[in-house]
Amino acid sequence: MNEVVRYDNGLNTVALRSFTPVEMNLFWSVCAKMKRRGTQTVEFDFEVFKKLSQYDRREKDRFYNDLKSMFEKMNRLNFYFENESYYEQLMLFQRFAIDKDREKVIVQASEKFEFILNSIGTNFTRFELENLTVLNSSYVKELYRQLMQFRDIKTRSGYWAVTVEDFRKLLDIPDSYRMSHIDSRIFKKAEEEFLNSRDNRLPIFSKFTIEKIKAKKGNKIQRFVIRFTEYLDPNPVPMVNWLEDDNSN
Repeated sequence: MNEVVRYDNGLNTVALRSFTPVEMNLFWSVCAKMKRRGTQTVEFDFEVFKKLSQYDRREKDRFYNDLKSMFEKMNRLNFYFENESYYEQLMLFQRFAIDKDREKVIVQASEKFEFILNSIGTNFTRFELENLTVLNSSYVKELYRQLMQFRDIKTRSGYWAVTVEDFRKLLDIPDSYRMSHIDSRIFKKAEEEFLNSRDNRLPIFSKFTIEKIKAKKGNKIQRFVIRFTEYLDPNPVPMVNWLEDDNSN
């Protein structure tokens, strides 16, 4: 069964654009494997994360360095938990060690992040890890997980209505990017990657559209409404209960 990533929506406020696409794949692979682990220390073979992240380089030193770079960038993330009356900055993992000789990764989630990884209330994001790892562009990977926050479980479709300002912030888009850059470097790539099949894999979406809504005054684009429908496999594997989630380790 395809590994599933699930977490509290608060994690969607943290942009991962400083990560390379490979580092993003590794990060979400770690998150997927730490579900239901609590705060226990867990060891994983290198091969576990290579397989999950679809890592295609064979050199052990390269994989070690990519893991190390991912963790160093993760520690620089400005992640926080906030509700109406409480604010706190969080460390995602209280331990992350890489043993190159034994080819092991040792991981221990922090208490707060353990809650975020195991949130099963109404405000959570859930996606299939393989769908994210097959995407090439870091912008498209970030867009995909934002969209999954708004997926309707029953219809397997949804939409994201977002201001241009918030869209830029959540995807960490440089101020120098004009709307033409967003069109060509994000939306066009997303359309290509979401709607096309490749490497014997089914498309991720059957429909993907972007509506640009102008401000009431002037000609400036004020917000986007991004609609999507997941591609339905004509020969589907029976799905697990969404709230129970998968039982894979």
